[in-house]
Amino acid sequence: MQPDRRAFHRLSAALAALLLPAFPLAALAADGPAVVRIVVPFGAGNPLDTSARVLAQSLSQVTQRQFIVDNKPGAGGLIGTAEVARARPDGSVLLFTTGGHTTNAVLYNKLPYDTLADFTPITQIHKADGFVLLVRADSPYKSVADVLQAARAKPGSVSYGSWGTGNTTHLVGELFSRSANVSLLHVPYKGSPLTDFLGGHVQLTFLGTSLAQPLLQEGKVRALAITNPHRVASLPEVPTLEELGIRNVDVPAWSGLLGPAGMPAAMADGLQKDLASAVKLPDYQASMKIQGVTPVISTPAQFAAYIRSEVQRYRQQLAPLHISLD
Repeated sequence: MQPDRRAFHRLSAALAALLLPAFPLAALAADGPAVVRIVVPFGAGNPLDTSARVLAQSLSQVTQRQFIVDNKPGAGGLIGTAEVARARPDGSVLLFTTGGHTTNAVLYNKLPYDTLADFTPITQIHKADGFVLLVRADSPYKSVADVLQAARAKPGSVSYGSWGTGNTTHLVGELFSRSANVSLLHVPYKGSPLTDFLGGHVQLTFLGTSLAQPLLQEGKVRALAITNPHRVASLPEVPTLEELGIRNVDVPAWSGLLGPAGMPAAMADGLQKDLASAVKLPDYQASMKIQGVTPVISTPAQFAAYIRSEVQRYRQQLAPLHISLD
């Protein structure tokens, strides 16, 4: 009886595959797919979107794979974030997000995902130097003490504009009010409050250093304090709120990369290493300088621990503010 040659060849191929060294297969899995979609849960044309696009370009250069940005705005970032939570953990879909990922865990009673269980933290990418408390150049308030005096004399008479209810600039304003024991009038905007602030419709606002510096250089505004725990090199003359006795106000602004839950550890580690190389490229370095941010590049384990600690901290700090986004 003649042997079945096709069966023999199939068996030989299977045996050969079993004898292949394990390392190349593991390396291939860690490299991930040829095309990676980076979901940004906010619209295009903002600093986060710009940072994501420079990051995608830098990662493409480092890995020789294609990284593309996909804006999925809506519901304060929940729509895009939920899409990544539902994605396959094969490295083809990633989430580029902000510190709002941790504050949303506390501000929403119901989320379409679990902030801690439905994602694989890859790395925190960079952080900013806190928020600057600004008044216009023609404001009668020359110091934080002036602001507090006016607010105490007539509660609710001093207003501040934020980028929307639940936005970090809103949270900072409420924590400031609570710590200083004053009542400020919160005026939320769907976008930037700058037009109304510069037009005199609101008296205060909190801005990141990268947005505040051009206004300061043009002489349009005056910086009274910064929420960062320590003075920053770009604004050395601006005191911290902690120096002025107003504590626990800072809500760190950061960006980070996450994947869906279940992503292999080797893949997360590989992406973290790719990011560590990408941020060293000249274009990304220039982008960080313009935005006034500092690179972090934590390990997946460090980033996971940071997210857990931030959620726990916000559950204690933000709950007394009674801010709900549901």
